[in-house]
Amino acid sequence: MNKKFSRATIYILTFFFTLHLTPAIYINSSYLSEYINPEYVGFIYTFASIVTILSLIGIRKVIKRIGNFQTILSVLSIEFISLLTLAFSHNSHLVIAAFILTFVATSVTFFNLDIFLESLSEDKSTGGTRGVFLTSLNTAFFIGPLISGLLIEGENFWKVYLSGAILLVPVFYILIRYMKDFVDPVYKKPHLLKAVGKIYNDSSLRSIFSSVFILRFFFSWMIIYIPIFLHNEIGFTLSETSLIIGIALIPFMLLEAPLGKIADKYIGEKEILTAGFIITALSTMFISFVDVKIFWLWAIILFTTRIGASMIEVMTETYIFKKIDGTSIDVVSFFRMVRPTAYIASPIIASLLLIHIDFKYIFLILGAIVLYGIRYSLVLKDTK
Repeated sequence: MNKKFSRATIYILTFFFTLHLTPAIYINSSYLSEYINPEYVGFIYTFASIVTILSLIGIRKVIKRIGNFQTILSVLSIEFISLLTLAFSHNSHLVIAAFILTFVATSVTFFNLDIFLESLSEDKSTGGTRGVFLTSLNTAFFIGPLISGLLIEGENFWKVYLSGAILLVPVFYILIRYMKDFVDPVYKKPHLLKAVGKIYNDSSLRSIFSSVFILRFFFSWMIIYIPIFLHNEIGFTLSETSLIIGIALIPFMLLEAPLGKIADKYIGEKEILTAGFIITALSTMFISFVDVKIFWLWAIILFTTRIGASMIEVMTETYIFKKIDGTSIDVVSFFRMVRPTAYIASPIIASLLLIHIDFKYIFLILGAIVLYGIRYSLVLKDTK
């Protein structure tokens, strides 16, 4: 396959896949709280994350047996059925099970997309390639909450999940039309313990994976608790909350591609990563000291947190994927396990904190955790 054309296909594929999930991603916690006590929502995320980790371990053998194309097609079919269940079922058990399946399918599909992209990438352009990949992903993340804001009026959750299922249709089309002839690389023998050993023994990989964990910890905390905080504590409607979040995600769309190219050609990853941790940490801490219901103030605060987070995200992805290639299936798998691992840790910690402190102060603690990330960024050796 022509590499340039194939990468473009994957960027479009990534955009539509991400677009199908983003309308719901910031309302999931509110929707689950319709069926269970809001205090227990975090534990649903924790359980879903454990299942995700087990799935990412097992999926490696499936990919080796039936190939990446057939695997992603099967996972997306499960995702489609789960979204329809979320849209139309009112049975609490079915809703929770469907949410868990969509959560798991999302991580596995991004793992599949990583394999597609890395099989067609060259190290010298990894920053630019990952930057464009993330820009396509985050453009969808920007549009998704805006769609949600329009559909969720009157708390019509079913419209949001149905839109997710409909938006999966172009994903199926692109996959079947353009990716069915994808030739899998010769994957290295699956051995997750070796991947862990490789990461642990390489100080740079160890530091960058620690940075990824802190970023994913930040994302999971914000995805679960910011919608609840803005809706229940500050008093915004779910529609207003979705629009605030949509505006806040603009930096991911605008900054990551140029930052990836800058890392390739000029200053490397270390400096941008460190600045990202500082910006994200300070702006997140600031949330704890604002209690007024002013739409644009909250949009600016959350926008600033995402400026820093976008810097962290593109630098960590650039660094990791310069260190590995598409055949390193275990390291890629471990990389994708960081997200569910963060979803295990953050709800547990936040739930314990909420027993002892006011809701708003959990963001002060989150900011302090993010600030600790500079301990890892400062010891990195740039890949330039």
